[in-house]
Amino acid sequence: MTGSHTQVLLLGAALGVVGCSESVASFHSPSAGSAGESSASAAGAGGVAGTRTTGGAGQGGGIGGSSSEAGSAGVSTAGASGGGSGGAGGSGGSGGDAAIVTCPHAALAPGNHEGTLEHDGIERSFVVHVPPIFDNTRALPLVLNFHGATSTKEAQESLSQMDDKADAEGFIVAYPEGVSLYWNAGTCCESASANNVDDVGFARALVAQVSSEVCVDPKRVFATGFSNGGRMSYRLGCEAADLFAAIAPVAGIKSFPDQMNSPGCTPSRAIPLLDIMGTADERVASQPGQIAEWLAFNGCSGEPEETYRQGAHVCHTYSACSAGTSVTYCTVQDVAHTWPNVDGFSTNELVWDLFSRSSL
Repeated sequence: MTGSHTQVLLLGAALGVVGCSESVASFHSPSAGSAGESSASAAGAGGVAGTRTTGGAGQGGGIGGSSSEAGSAGVSTAGASGGGSGGAGGSGGSGGDAAIVTCPHAALAPGNHEGTLEHDGIERSFVVHVPPIFDNTRALPLVLNFHGATSTKEAQESLSQMDDKADAEGFIVAYPEGVSLYWNAGTCCESASANNVDDVGFARALVAQVSSEVCVDPKRVFATGFSNGGRMSYRLGCEAADLFAAIAPVAGIKSFPDQMNSPGCTPSRAIPLLDIMGTADERVASQPGQIAEWLAFNGCSGEPEETYRQGAHVCHTYSACSAGTSVTYCTVQDVAHTWPNVDGFSTNELVWDLFSRSSL
């Protein structure tokens, strides 16, 4: 990271090795797994991400490796050392040019792991949730989930309940924490904006760090968040579209173009968007304007189609957009400023529906 120094300390009940010279890690190591196994399997139709992965050792020196043809993720995996011979490399899923990913030699085990990362001279904290499916033989998607103003990483984990969805679908979630519990999303919010905290740089550093601890698919990194965290995911769409494949702000408005600390919203590419607002949220009045701006960014045309309805809760999608992207906005009836999960409407279902179909 140009002009910044990054140090890392990760704490968790898992075996792990940090993959960078400026990082320090401390872990409790579980007992070693079974050695000397290799396997091959196939699943599903053509892949989305088109990522080729070379795996490190399994947790605790267990299974040496496997080869798999994973259609849903488009991942081809080959194991390295780990107590047994590695399986032969599988063929990559279709859906895009393959990106070579080397999994960490030893990675975080499934579960929650707290960590700290020093960025721009400020110690930042985060929680990483690794799903049970993870065995360090294939790269998984990563979602950054940002809390609202004055909230915490733990509170956002509790509010969004995204761990359950991650476990069911097989993706990693990282919950970062803002400086003084705020994010610098441009004009908002409070001290983070006033002091021009480099939260875009921190988000990039966090993705890099998590990727050194867990096998992350670099084509499938996403951002979501609530309120000020929703604003932050908007900013990442504006300034880090090279890293984040899609964004899904919840009850958060775009803090541009009336910027204080931002160059303005100029995405480097068309990027899929899902925007969720409650009709009783005073911020919902901003939704049509910010959707119109994103339609221009993505080169969308035509009229939106109703793509989801649960009672009075409804989503509309513009799908005639450049590079196969889309813009979706959802309004949740009579819901105020919160992460909506009401009357059968599931924010996590809709967020993951977009993310599962998106890739760089």
